[in-house]
Amino acid sequence: MNKPIASEHGLHQIKYRPDVDGLRAVAVICVVLFHAFPTLLPGGFIGVDVFFVISGYLITSIIVSDLDDNKFSFLTFYARRVRRIFPALLTVLIICLIAGWFLLLSAEYEQLGKHAAGGAAFIANFMFWKEANYFDTSANTKILLHLWSLGVEEQYYLVWPAMVWAAWRVRLNLVVLTAILLLASFAFNLHIAPLNPPAAFYSPFSRFWELSAGGLLACIAHLRPTLLRESLTVPFANAASLIGALMIGVAVLMITPKVTFPGWWAVLPVLGTCLLVVAGQRAWINSRILANRYVVGIGLISYPLYLWHWPLLAFAQNVYDGPSALLRGELVAASVVLAWATYRFIELPVRYGKPLQMTRIVGLATAMVCVALFGVYDVLTAGIPGRLKDRAEYASYFEGYLYDGSKHTVERAEISQNQCNFYSWNSPFPTNGPRDAIDPECYTRNAPKSVLILGDSNAADLYYGLKQVLPQDISTLLIFSSGCPVRPLNDAQIKEDHCNMTNHFALERIKQDPPDVVLMSSNSSFDINYIRSYSILIRKLGVKHIFVLGQRPHWKPYLYKTILKYYWYSTPHYISGHQDDELLELGNKFESQLKSNEPFEYVEQRSAFCNADGCLTYLGDDRKTGLITFDDAHLRPFASVYLAEKQLAPLIINALRGDEANAAAR
Repeated sequence: MNKPIASEHGLHQIKYRPDVDGLRAVAVICVVLFHAFPTLLPGGFIGVDVFFVISGYLITSIIVSDLDDNKFSFLTFYARRVRRIFPALLTVLIICLIAGWFLLLSAEYEQLGKHAAGGAAFIANFMFWKEANYFDTSANTKILLHLWSLGVEEQYYLVWPAMVWAAWRVRLNLVVLTAILLLASFAFNLHIAPLNPPAAFYSPFSRFWELSAGGLLACIAHLRPTLLRESLTVPFANAASLIGALMIGVAVLMITPKVTFPGWWAVLPVLGTCLLVVAGQRAWINSRILANRYVVGIGLISYPLYLWHWPLLAFAQNVYDGPSALLRGELVAASVVLAWATYRFIELPVRYGKPLQMTRIVGLATAMVCVALFGVYDVLTAGIPGRLKDRAEYASYFEGYLYDGSKHTVERAEISQNQCNFYSWNSPFPTNGPRDAIDPECYTRNAPKSVLILGDSNAADLYYGLKQVLPQDISTLLIFSSGCPVRPLNDAQIKEDHCNMTNHFALERIKQDPPDVVLMSSNSSFDINYIRSYSILIRKLGVKHIFVLGQRPHWKPYLYKTILKYYWYSTPHYISGHQDDELLELGNKFESQLKSNEPFEYVEQRSAFCNADGCLTYLGDDRKTGLITFDDAHLRPFASVYLAEKQLAPLIINALRGDEANAAAR
């Protein structure tokens, strides 16, 4: 088992450490279990951070060893990186593109092509960073999402070898240089994480410190070769490994996708990994657990296992309406088998054949360029829609709403109402910062009575219908931000966070000009205790009627995809199932907490769309032009009118007319 690793290092005089391969096993197990069973290991994604530290330690050790022996060559270094990274990555990319040809719709396959090109060019992290906003598609359907970490790693190795080489030539202190890079990157991470979480997660500049942490250990080990090995006492090594293991364990159990990450939280897995590396093989945990041959065996296939597991799970998410736990378990087992086969029959022959056969390197690089070019072709042809035959035109019609700003422009504007949106929807990169202002017409009444709609985009799409249906003596107003329900304010972040700005601005407008009616709607329901206190507050400010809308149908997958995949040859007006259970549960939880004397009126929105046969799919006779939503829940203009006429407008009109009758009676 040691032979492949020794060959990997070639002439480098670096002692093989099986416990480091064991650490790789821990990292990949955490990641795989988190992706397959998120509630089992809520912080399992920190396995990537463990990988970063290990990578920085090993690669920096090789670079410094070569420089010390006067054998370092950029050509040799990058040729070795190609042989290490390309074989398994090429295999996975090609298989994913072939599978996607048969399994994915046009926009899905176009996205896969885009990400395949980005993965082949090692810039996938920038792509996912740019996509990571409110309008992004679900992350768990992105087949190649996991390639973001490869992008970060290879971007580090584009600059780090040159920095080490230059520092070595002019005799700069490598420990100081590495520490400066580590601290600068860590400081940027702390600065950007609360302001722009997607940037902190995907940006190489907020991640380089993790690789540099491993690099710092390697530099210290080179300058003080006994410090991290023989000179360590056994008690010290055991203490370091125990603390390191506990830090990783706490990170896996305590960190969740909801925390701001990396930020300070990333110190746990990074420092924990550093301590385990420092402890070395004299520590009991390292020698007995991490160096166990079965654990090491998983570590040896950790790279192909990381590459295989996510595409299998993501394809299942695309094809099935939420894969079962049993299926996810089977896919994890399949990914282990594929990883072993990839390692045994692809990686080993390529990596450990003739030392630096340039034809092999050129062949791998050429194949990667071809994959990238196919991805570009896929994007330019909008997902090669000819694959879908009779379904192509239907899919293209709705994908135009989602991915092509040049199509359906009028209807998109009527749905989105972005002139009233505090979210920076037109920012080139995702940001939490609010827009400077919204259109005054959104919140300025022009009639004696007014209705103010508050919430997120599931409130904004109500505006068009109510504007069309309500009488002219009732102004329809809208203040919203994508992804932001009515929620508690953080006054310290009003100018930094679009949600806080929206809720602050709405409350200020209510104080200045109280509307007669406030209508609240949200994609993800509300905190009922806050809605109670908020309703009491705005009633005191002069609001007479408050309507809180319950959940509407949320289709999973998107409604047009549900029809294409399951009801193409016969599409009923009402379909049962295919709903987002998590969002339904949020709505049910809110309903279960309702009391008879609430300071607001609850409106059960689903009743307008659903009956015993299921939930409404389309109006009229055309399942394309009459489909009520272009995605999972956002109402098209005619569906907004339908809801206003059937449910919302009568409630509002009756409430206001009741006020008039009461006033006349007095």
